[in-house]
Amino acid sequence: MANTYNWKITQLAAKIHSDNLDNVIYSVQYNYCAKDNSDPVIERCIMGSESVTYNEGDPFIPYEDLTKEDVVGWLESKLDVPSMQEGLDKQIELQKNPVDEFLIPDWD
Repeated sequence: MANTYNWKITQLAAKIHSDNLDNVIYSVQYNYCAKDNSDPVIERCIMGSESVTYNEGDPFIPYEDLTKEDVVGWLESKLDVPSMQEGLDKQIELQKNPVDEFLIPDWD
């Protein structure tokens, strides 16, 4: 079965007041995570931060009306999500089938 993916929005940075609007978001911090269906489940995440810009006259969503789906839409319009998924899939596969090991010698 394929991995499942999930956005976790960890923080929104906002201008308190800008262009006669309150809480204008300008940066989104996120984790984008992939989980497989093994037992135990393997999860790998990418942490990132993405700038967003509000241009005067564009539709504006007040913070109290903002949803996770709105913010995810902003991120997905700017980021290469298929490439992110591919990288996470590779990390999970390497966890399942490692190609490297770390050897610790027992000499001084």
